[in-house]
Formats: sequence, C-alpha cells, structure tokens
Amino acid sequence: MEFHDEITSHILSPSSSDILEKRDEFILMRNAPAEELFSELCFCILAANTSAEMGLRTQKVVGIRRLISLSESDLSRLLHLVRYRFYNVRSKFIVGARSVMNDLPEIVRSSDLAGSREYLVENVPGIGYKEASHFLRNVGVFKFAILDKHIQSILSEMLNIRIGSMTSKRYIEIEEKMIEISEKYSMEPGIFDLYLWKIATGSIIK
Repeated sequence: MEFHDEITSHILSPSSSDILEKRDEFILMRNAPAEELFSELCFCILAANTSAEMGLRTQKVVGIRRLISLSESDLSRLLHLVRYRFYNVRSKFIVGARSVMNDLPEIVRSSDLAGSREYLVENVPGIGYKEASHFLRNVGVFKFAILDKHIQSILSEMLNIRIGSMTSKRYIEIEEKMIEISEKYSMEPGIFDLYLWKIATGSIIK
C-alpha cells in the first residue's frame, strides 16, 4: 500500500479517535500553569535521543516537584536510580531549563509562535528544533513538525530523498516539505505527525 493510501485509511479509520483525543489533551495543556508546562518541557528533554516511553516513565517517576527543586547532583543520582540512560547530562539540562519556567505560559500562548520556538532553542539547554517543536505540539501548538527518526524515515520514502545530517538549516527545509504534505490532507503539521507516528510505531504516546 502506498503511503497516501495508508495515511488516508488511518485518517478515516475509527481508531483515529485516539489521535483526536490526544489533540484535545494537548489543547488543554496550553492553559496549564508554569509548573506543568515545565514538566512537559522536561519530558521532551528526557525523551530526546532515547524514546517517548523512557521519557514519559522517567517524568512520571521523578515528578514535577523534584524536577523543579532537586539540585543537579541529586537529580542526576535519582535519574540514575530509575535507570534513565543519560542521567548526568539531562539533569544538567533540566536544571538549566528552570530559568525559563515562569516564562513558559507566555511563550506557549504568544501570537509569535515561530519566535517562541526560536526562544526555546536559544535559551534552553538540550533543546533543538525537534525538541522545541515536540514541546510546543504537546501544549497545543500544531504548526511545527517533530522530525524524529521515525518521521524522517517515512518522509524520506514519501519524498524519495536522502535526509542526511539534521542541521538546523536542514530541519527547516524538511519541515517545509512536511508542511506542504500535511496541507494536502488539510492538517496542521503537529497533528499530521501523530498519524505518521502511528503508522511507524503502531501506537500514540505523546
């Protein structure tokens, strides 16, 4: 089955209701307080170059209060204890990200969402375009693409191109191509990503 047919079948399938439910959850998160938004940012830091499953499990086990309050060394020890892979560097990133926590409500509700993404990339350690787009999608901003390895693989087949090294410039170039495809299905990129993710993995996490 070609990707066009497979995507169409997923969109029309009754099982697509889980994607619509997830979309509604994301929209509600956009009005969450700063601490909850920060916890979601931590999830995206923890999920980067690991897996959504590991990021989610670690986020839940550690909890909002400890993500906000533990020292870098204590957080590193806790991440190690719960068998999180990159416990030293990610504890450093999370502690560094606390500097933007109180700004997150304004960032996610801004009318300049491209500027919001750039702000996150420039000011949050461990956050690149993929992670910033992931965070914004998870808090109800659907205009960006989350180009993880699964989505890159699908897009390379759909577009018959070699994606190669994902520099910032290359990310924007591929994102523009994904936006063009998502528009053909009358979807925002962040929601189209969920359909592609489900095709690639068979499940929806966040």
